Amino acid sequence: MRMNWYYRTILSYAPILFVIISSMIFVIFLALNNASERKYLETNKAILDRIVFNADANLMLIERNVVSKVLMDGEIQDYFANASQDALGDFLLQKKLIDLSLTLPFANTIYIYNEAERRIISDLGSYSLRAFGDADFLTANYGRKESAGWFNPRSFAYSPQGEEAQQVVSLVKFVYTGDDMRGALVVNVYQRSFMEYLNSFDESDYNHVRLIDAATASESPDKAPTMNPIQVQSDYTGWTYVSEGVHDQGYNWLALFSNAWMVIWVILILLALIGFTIITHIHYKPIQSIMEKVSQFSNRKSEELGIKGADNEFTFIEMALDHLLKRSLDYENLHKEDSLLRQQRLFHDLLAGHLVLTDEEFQQRLAEFNLSAPYNRLGVMVAELDRYAEFTDKYKVKDQHLLKFIIESAFRDLGQSHHAFVWHAWMEPHRIAFVVHHTADPHNTQATTTYAEEFKKWIHQHLELTLTIGIGADSTSIDTLADSYRNAVENVELKTVLGIHSIIDNRKSAGIMNLDRYAYLQALDYAAQSFRMNESEWREKLTQVFGELSKMRFRKRDMAEFAQAFLKRMEQAVLAMSSPIQTRWKSDYQDRFASLTETAETLAEFQEQFMSLMNQFEACVEEDRQARRHHSLAMQAKHYIDAHFTDPGLSLVQVSDYLNLQPSALSVIFKEEIGEKFVDYVLKVRMQQAKQLLLETEDSIQSVAINSGYQNVNSFYRAFKKFQDIPPGEYRNMYRAT
Repeated sequence: MRMNWYYRTILSYAPILFVIISSMIFVIFLALNNASERKYLETNKAILDRIVFNADANLMLIERNVVSKVLMDGEIQDYFANASQDALGDFLLQKKLIDLSLTLPFANTIYIYNEAERRIISDLGSYSLRAFGDADFLTANYGRKESAGWFNPRSFAYSPQGEEAQQVVSLVKFVYTGDDMRGALVVNVYQRSFMEYLNSFDESDYNHVRLIDAATASESPDKAPTMNPIQVQSDYTGWTYVSEGVHDQGYNWLALFSNAWMVIWVILILLALIGFTIITHIHYKPIQSIMEKVSQFSNRKSEELGIKGADNEFTFIEMALDHLLKRSLDYENLHKEDSLLRQQRLFHDLLAGHLVLTDEEFQQRLAEFNLSAPYNRLGVMVAELDRYAEFTDKYKVKDQHLLKFIIESAFRDLGQSHHAFVWHAWMEPHRIAFVVHHTADPHNTQATTTYAEEFKKWIHQHLELTLTIGIGADSTSIDTLADSYRNAVENVELKTVLGIHSIIDNRKSAGIMNLDRYAYLQALDYAAQSFRMNESEWREKLTQVFGELSKMRFRKRDMAEFAQAFLKRMEQAVLAMSSPIQTRWKSDYQDRFASLTETAETLAEFQEQFMSLMNQFEACVEEDRQARRHHSLAMQAKHYIDAHFTDPGLSLVQVSDYLNLQPSALSVIFKEEIGEKFVDYVLKVRMQQAKQLLLETEDSIQSVAINSGYQNVNSFYRAFKKFQDIPPGEYRNMYRAT
């Protein structure tokens, strides 16, 4: 087919124009891809910076609390100033360590080292330095001033053998009396708890934060992920935090192109322009050859992109543009997600007290997100998912996120129906905080309660779950918002005594007394000993304890302390029982008592399950006792002592004659079945009678001695002082005064 010069010239432009346009598309596409990746990395870097900031803030909080405790606590200072401590002093100091441990934000263990005595007291007990599992670490770093501070992750165990070591990060603070170093206080934060906290800020599966130190980074360079990890070094601890992200391969296919490809494309464009000048002077036939080459190139690039080969060059360009728009949309969505994440971090930090702003600064920060929310009061409420363990077992992870999103949306819609601005932040997996901007009557303090009631009603009607809501005092300024949040948390934690699926404000919680741990610990001692002695008083004592706890601020975490305290006392009581009972306790009951807090949501449920287990164990013990032939004789001897302890002549021989047994045989049977020696039990019964008479009567010391089974007042005086560590007269004055 013959064509004139005009048409041949037009046709000669077509392949060159196609090459130029295709080159520009790929260059723009590559530039956008690089910009998106840079933005992605910048966003992850900002998130990691915030995570490191929060981690350092919590570690600084731990250090401040520890330093304050060392400097301000008189009992700790006395422990290092005085050479020796009695058992009560050790117990009180151990209780101090437990209380300090509970105030720290991460799971931890604490111990104190006294250089003078070369002795360690921890939250689990007292150890000599040689028998302590962490002695090597303490010896290596004690006395080195540069060692005071946070240490890199390491292994820790209480005992040198027989206990699995756990990874911890440690804080060491030396204790001085004047200029003399007296000892050290060491806080070991479990690395697992610390890392769970770091990774809780991002619920996606694409990023994972881990902690490395300089030695680890230099020893394992070949263990780096496929993409370069984002690293941030803490100025406070010197640790390096690494965020490892997994990039979508389809999203990053253009990363295969390097700068060399850019140069190749420029060269191709220049060659195309040169060819254009030549082709315009040539006939149409070479143009056809170029078109074939462009077609081949189009098909090859389609295969690289993983798309169906285009029928012509224009289809190829159209498909490339579709990919370009899709990637641009992905970038826009990533930017929105980053904005939402920054909002959540702002709200979380304000509620947690990690960030303090003035009202003007808060409004400026909201304006950065295109939000405007005036207020004269801020209402804070904390909603907690009831029976969260059942919730996680019942629903898959995707369904859990969906239900949580519905909860957020429901409250947001509630705010819109009241023409109020509301916002929220998940402070814990099972606990969400809501903030309402009130602009109506500033004296209407019940507005937040109204929101809570409507919200609770909606959740109950539409979802198969319940919420307990705690309401804090309204804040008049953003800088007191954290106090209101803490007040709301304290109220919602009282659901253990006030019940689940309820609304708890300061009016409901005002009449509840503070928890008296020392009182119920004494009661637990009595109940465990009564159980060991086969006395029925243990049941009434525990019922009385639970009745008293229902009037106090007994929270979920207090259940675990209660269970652990009772387990320790029951373990001691069980040791005095037979071997089969000890085996049954360890295999069938110990773990069940420890896991009660996982299934019990309220104190009433905890009491019901607790007493049920105790009744089951009592039946097991009673069955074992009845099966043993000496139990009856031991109980007869015990009842004889209880009835005749005021007889000064009461002795092992007298009771043996009564039971027609040899004294040595009775001694063995009594110790085996009752768990105490004959003389120790007689002394205990007499001393209990003496203490009761001293406190409840005005009888003279001599009269008390006679009524307690002692003819000689001097013998009574020596026995009482040995048993109670103080004389009877001083005991009466001391405990009557209190």
